[in-house]
Amino acid sequence: MVITPAAQEKIKALCEEHNSLAARPFVRGMGCSGMVHGLGFAEEKYPKDRQLTPYLIIDPVAYSIMHEATIDYDITGLNPTFVFENVFKGVGGTGMCGGCGGAQ
Repeated sequence: MVITPAAQEKIKALCEEHNSLAARPFVRGMGCSGMVHGLGFAEEKYPKDRQLTPYLIIDPVAYSIMHEATIDYDITGLNPTFVFENVFKGVGGTGMCGGCGGAQ
């Protein structure tokens, strides 16, 4: 996984602001629109978690799916946001739904 400097800086700031141990990328769901990914706060680090940066940990299942992803923080638009690229590349997917064309 690649975590850009901009994403690392923002994750650190959010963790400090919310008094959280770290942020945790996640993957869940298998519905029509495919898997959903995001970023939440982690209040503890489990033995099998992988420490990606001082403020970012990930569990083995999410890492197995997201290991080729890049997480960036984009401030160019009206609403700064985290951007996840190539999230499902490691498992041969795009996150697109075959039936309806929706993306995650």
